[in-house]
Amino acid sequence: MATTKKLAALSLASLFVMGTVLTACGSKDATPTPSTSATPQASASATSSSGIDTSKEVKLKMVLLGSKPKAFDEVYGEVNKLMKQKINATLDVSFLDWGEYQQKYPLMFAANEDFDLVFSAVWSYYAQQATKNGFMELTEDMIKKFAPKTWAEEPKVAWEQAKINGKIYMVPQNNFEYSYHLVGIRGDLRQKYNLPELKTYDDYVTYLKTIAEKEKDFKPSIGVSEFNTVELVQPNEWNFVVPQLPVAYKVTEGSGKLFNYVDTPEFATFSKKMFDTQKTGAWSRDAIANKVDKTQAFKDGKLASVEWNLGTLLRTKSEMQTTHPDWKVELYDLSADKKRLSNAFINNGMSIHAGSKNYERALMAIDLLRYDPEIHDLTNYGIKGKHYEQVGKDQFKPLPASADFPPSGTDPWGWNSLNERLDSTVAAETQKFTEDWKKSVTVNHPLETFTFDDSKVKNEVAAVSNVMDSYGKPLFYGLVDPNDAAHGLKIFNDKLKQAGIDKILAEMQRQADPVIAKK
Repeated sequence: MATTKKLAALSLASLFVMGTVLTACGSKDATPTPSTSATPQASASATSSSGIDTSKEVKLKMVLLGSKPKAFDEVYGEVNKLMKQKINATLDVSFLDWGEYQQKYPLMFAANEDFDLVFSAVWSYYAQQATKNGFMELTEDMIKKFAPKTWAEEPKVAWEQAKINGKIYMVPQNNFEYSYHLVGIRGDLRQKYNLPELKTYDDYVTYLKTIAEKEKDFKPSIGVSEFNTVELVQPNEWNFVVPQLPVAYKVTEGSGKLFNYVDTPEFATFSKKMFDTQKTGAWSRDAIANKVDKTQAFKDGKLASVEWNLGTLLRTKSEMQTTHPDWKVELYDLSADKKRLSNAFINNGMSIHAGSKNYERALMAIDLLRYDPEIHDLTNYGIKGKHYEQVGKDQFKPLPASADFPPSGTDPWGWNSLNERLDSTVAAETQKFTEDWKKSVTVNHPLETFTFDDSKVKNEVAAVSNVMDSYGKPLFYGLVDPNDAAHGLKIFNDKLKQAGIDKILAEMQRQADPVIAKK
């Protein structure tokens, strides 16, 4: 098995094609064995030998995404005992719920709130906040001094991906993954009504319609997947430049031509399909305002389906197999033959707030979260013997109490590393999906690691974002007839053009062209 140092020397293309591929947010395929130096003793000695003064106790305020689980305080109480012992710091964690993070994440920077560490990602405002000076620049000297293990183990290409205008504002993850979205359904309900296994989106709609008609205690779904991934993006083999903006490229075309996807025949078809789907009762008309944690609602038996990435769905299935084995959770890839990208290292990471007064200790904490096995396992899987049990060298089995601290479910993805464990209860399914994808449908593209600097079009980006909310979401959720003269597809596209989408598109293409030329 390759060591992390060997991995760091590989080219980016090789990493993405042969590297261990995970599902977004943490599920693990067979990864290289962590180097033997990744031990609590090594972390402690590295800190003490560096001559860093940690005599003053520090409370680090950290912001993560998702919902706070029941056992979080108990688990992080154990984390903080170790943090205090090793670097004389503790973590004070707050969460941005999934239903609110797109609004609240930018606002906490605009308001200059008091925090030190924050989850960051290419899909969660990394480039936008970096160009707005929301994140602290992380120099090579800073990282080497305060996070030496991270510097040594991180593939060099990951640091290159994290650069915005030549500067680093994120400590990227150090593993390999997919963020491709699937759907999870209640197989027992599908069988109850003699419905076939899902192969197409139309099969999925039939399932949702049946649930709406026959199961009054369930909501079929809460609406389209995040950024319309399952329904629009994946079937067309597209990829976003910035998920919040309507600009994409086709992953099978190396030209790197960017386009406004709203102004395409595919989007017209999609908006009509969403209108027809919503009328079947597949989701309620108040879906836009819904703040429900969809995976939790699925686990609680309130939703009959959920759309999310493979890692999240596998964790959800694993937990439900423990708590409700009779529910027979099934996962389906509705675009199984479509080409796709694996993720860049900047798909998950940790950044330091530009206003942090404790950046040294924050970097030291990141080093421990990633490479101290005890701290890493606590934050990912909970307390050994209570929330999980170790299986072999690199797997784990969730125990019933894991419902109070879901494995890898509390946003530890910002410190994903080669220490991730594979859930033994869904290991075969994990490997089947990822191995099949690697062999048959994974491709590379010159723009897969491209990050957009929006500093020259900030006003236009803000205006387009408003249009996406006010005119786009009703169409995305099928609440408006695309032919409606006042709120339909034509007015949506007109409003986007008035807001400056063409200027944004031109600036994106200008920045993307040199990246394409280098490949």
